[in-house]
Amino acid sequence: MLQLLPAAMDPRLVGDDEGTSSSFGGDDEIRRPITEDSVSGGSSEDEDDSSSISDCESVISGSRIVEHTRIQPEGLVRLDESEKMYGIIEKKFISRLDVHGVKAQIQNIHRNLFNTSAITQARLRSFQIFSKAVEIKNEGVANIKYAWFGASKDEIHNIILHGFGHENIQKNGSFSHGVVLSPDHSPLESVESAIVDEDGVKHLLLCRVILGKLELVNPSSTQCHPSSENFQSGVDDLVSPKKFIVWSNQMNTHILPEFVVSFKTPSKPSNVNRSQSDGVRIQKPVSPWIPIPELIAALSKILPPKSMKEITQYRRSYIEHKISRRDMIQGIRECTGDSLLLMVLKDFTEQRKHGLN
Repeated sequence: MLQLLPAAMDPRLVGDDEGTSSSFGGDDEIRRPITEDSVSGGSSEDEDDSSSISDCESVISGSRIVEHTRIQPEGLVRLDESEKMYGIIEKKFISRLDVHGVKAQIQNIHRNLFNTSAITQARLRSFQIFSKAVEIKNEGVANIKYAWFGASKDEIHNIILHGFGHENIQKNGSFSHGVVLSPDHSPLESVESAIVDEDGVKHLLLCRVILGKLELVNPSSTQCHPSSENFQSGVDDLVSPKKFIVWSNQMNTHILPEFVVSFKTPSKPSNVNRSQSDGVRIQKPVSPWIPIPELIAALSKILPPKSMKEITQYRRSYIEHKISRRDMIQGIRECTGDSLLLMVLKDFTEQRKHGLN
């Protein structure tokens, strides 16, 4: 299991006002303050709303005592399954994956207390300051949302301890100059980026993110910062986003990792062999597939060296766990184009049918 952190945070760091809040999900909301009363205005939320999590229930606010037995060395406290926050996160996470036919089982949920040192407390305070700055810049709208980030257990452990680093930026794949997160209503992208640990468990961060004004960023773009002062972060689709892009220079001021969600997903069916699971498949399971090594060999006879170098790099990055399998395949498709890829797949299927492979 992920071993991640200790006593309740200094209450001076978080006020009682709820001037700036965001929700997780839609039906059941998590509403928690992120600014001091000297920064934010009066509460705009209905504190009697039974679906909300008020500040008095927040361990981060320091307004209730957290049992020391529940606190881990890195500053995380494990939520009990009976706690309302646990139920809200579990319900939303599982239901949104279920839509895609992905079954998941929560193992545990930890909350980050930001109280292991003056540095971790400063990270929270920095987030508060930047949220207010973006709010002022955008005429009262900071656009703070919850979003998911998937990685390995060690990566998440390091993020909790030290913040986001160069290794957390999406490299050698789409949106290669920023930290890529999934909206709270669409965790699938991050689930596919999570790496199974030695216990068969995957881990996600549920972060609060200052998005500000969003701009559309193309996957092949080399953009590494906002295109103008009018924007703060990027998105893959303005209407139905699946990815938020927070630029590297803002990753430790605009992203606040609040929860670690650890879960298991069913293993692949026993009739799916290793070579098939490590191949490229287009759309439905009945569609043709080809193992990556054989695909690369076939493409090397068609594509120029420059394109093959990019494809090989995608493959290497996937093997080294730097990008997800989904991003590897997307990168290959961008290099080849679907028409050429389908042609190679069809040729491979025909050869296999006639026993030539």
